Amino acid sequence: MDKRPNNQKPKWHNNSKRNDRTTDQSGPQQTKKKFNPIPNKKQEQIQHIELETFICPRCSQPITDLPSALADRTSGEPVHFDCVLQFLQNAEELKQNEKITYIGQGRFAVTYFENPHDLRKFTIVRIIDWEERDKLYEWRDTISGLFSQVK
Repeated sequence: MDKRPNNQKPKWHNNSKRNDRTTDQSGPQQTKKKFNPIPNKKQEQIQHIELETFICPRCSQPITDLPSALADRTSGEPVHFDCVLQFLQNAEELKQNEKITYIGQGRFAVTYFENPHDLRKFTIVRIIDWEERDKLYEWRDTISGLFSQVK
């Protein structure tokens, strides 16, 4: 039961249940300003960078996403990540509930999942070193300089 005096209003009120709203909004309309995080001066300073176009030696298609490419084992040239993954899936004998997973630094792993629907629990069966760990690739050195500059 409500123990407030009849003329006292509650401290809070749920506006979503109010029936006294008007649906006619004939008043002056406010125009929203578009948010521009970069002032005009800075926009002029941003340069469009053209990266060298490489052709994947495995599928003979151009590599459009060079930062995600991996180095080819034999030539060191960039290769599509998906081409490497497809090659490994065909080359490796996978048992039931095993998948090939990228684990970083140019390495893949054959992983075993107890429950294939729950990808949180897995065991690494073996590691596949695709790229040499300490080798520097010229094409990657060029793009890393573009993405890691702090100003």
